[in-house]
Amino acid sequence: MHEESSLNILAHADNGYIGVCECCNEYNFVYKNVLLVFQQEELVRFLDWLIGFRTHDDTYLPLPHGRTRVYRSPLSNMFLAFDEQELDELDQLFREAQLILEVRSLLAK
Repeated sequence: MHEESSLNILAHADNGYIGVCECCNEYNFVYKNVLLVFQQEELVRFLDWLIGFRTHDDTYLPLPHGRTRVYRSPLSNMFLAFDEQELDELDQLFREAQLILEVRSLLAK
């Protein structure tokens, strides 16, 4: 991630966006106060995991602030917590980004 780069927003929502830095080909996933940087394949795996496990028993943990889905990260002390509305927004964001990535792939051929 560079301070000054040509970030291309692939998809955006009220609370975040998915973008790609054209100079280093890193993908930014930004949602509320979280910024994660991935390679394209890593981004897709991460979002597949979030969406795919949204109804799994292992992610269900009602928290006092209304979030009910908690995901473990590779770090033992970091978790990601979402409510259903946030996961709906992330699902839509991911779908939009996937469409743009598919179009970009077809145009590159």
